[in-house]
Amino acid sequence: MNEDKFHKSVLVREIIEALNLKKGAKVIDATLGTGGHTSETVKEGYRVLGIDLDPLMLKLTKERQLEGCILVEGNFKDIDKIALAHGFGKVAAILFDLGVSNLHLKSIERGFSFSNPDALLDMRLNKEDQGVSGADLLNVLRKDQLEELFSRILDYRNTKEITKRVMEFRESGKITTVGDFLEICKAIRGKNGLSQATLPFLALRIAVNSELENLKEALPKAFALLEKKGRLLVITFHSGEERILLDFIEEVEKANLGKNLTEQPIRPNAEELNENPRSRSAKLRILEKHD
Repeated sequence: MNEDKFHKSVLVREIIEALNLKKGAKVIDATLGTGGHTSETVKEGYRVLGIDLDPLMLKLTKERQLEGCILVEGNFKDIDKIALAHGFGKVAAILFDLGVSNLHLKSIERGFSFSNPDALLDMRLNKEDQGVSGADLLNVLRKDQLEELFSRILDYRNTKEITKRVMEFRESGKITTVGDFLEICKAIRGKNGLSQATLPFLALRIAVNSELENLKEALPKAFALLEKKGRLLVITFHSGEERILLDFIEEVEKANLGKNLTEQPIRPNAEELNENPRSRSAKLRILEKHD
């Protein structure tokens, strides 16, 4: 098996240690990817339901020929319906590993990164399920809507500047390719050594895939599926995801329904950071349901 085609999952050892369940326990991997976490989870003897919106990710995971797991194409915002349909109405643990995989970022056709300027600015995880691409949003949104899109990730000044540049670009033609958006991104300042394009591309990807809205919808549904002492494990990669998760944890604790087991998030160790530099932004938090 060619391991290079599989996404390198983060915090795998820490996830397995945090689960610590009896054999046969039911676990949902709500962000299956290419099965990095699930492949280790089934080795522990757990029964796993893996969910992913991207059919390519499911196809690659199936090549692992994992025993003891069910693989389903779907959006994790529908986790309650998917779980009930496959006999996972009450589970011991649910994992969300948020963000896109290395394979998406490396893809030169799908427009997730700026490595190929000639690629269409698409960014959809599932073209069959989603109608609107990144280019579509940039071409049709009003000025105030663009400002809202970029303000989720960019500061005030850069939000205003990039919105202005998008509107100006549209006066002379449609935004179509990664290169078009890169040209627009030249107007803003990079942050903390990041490329000028990193944060605008992130903001656009989040909007295309409704990532924050889907997470807000999914977390309470996932928590409701947990059995007593069940654990919700969530890996975030940026402040937008983290804020939603922290707000949800606060709600659960205020209602005395569960307990945050990670006052400080679990981060990748030095060895993992050296092997996988993209893991540097990963933060794992664990919420345990009360009896």
